[in-house]
Amino acid sequence: MMKTIKFLALALLAITSVSSCKKDEKISPSNSAAVIKDGTWKVTLFSEDGVNETSYFTGYSFDFMDGGIVKATSGSNTVNGTWGTREDSGKTKMDLNFDDVNNFDELDEDWEILTQNSSKIELKHVSGGNGTTDLLTFEKE
Repeated sequence: MMKTIKFLALALLAITSVSSCKKDEKISPSNSAAVIKDGTWKVTLFSEDGVNETSYFTGYSFDFMDGGIVKATSGSNTVNGTWGTREDSGKTKMDLNFDDVNNFDELDEDWEILTQNSSKIELKHVSGGNGTTDLLTFEKE
């Protein structure tokens, strides 16, 4: 009888442990949008064709808002843009489009979301023309 109780207790413990394990969430347009709308972000990496051009965006805070509006602000300078997420060929993508100010047009792409969590989003864009790869990383401020 005691062996049966111990076995059942161990089985119950094993089932509880397995069921409480959380699989990595799939990045979907809806959970991606929820993550990026929470707080302000800064660019910690922008690499175009293997050249690090992160300094273009130093000092700017990015605020992704409802309605597909994004504002990048540095002091009294504000650059307006639009953003959205969508599914494309099984990949979740983020579309960015900014006013033609300084180097912000460099961000106007459909970026594949590689990884995301509540403090970091890593994006990649592969050019359809020449196949070069651009990388963009936002981190929570």
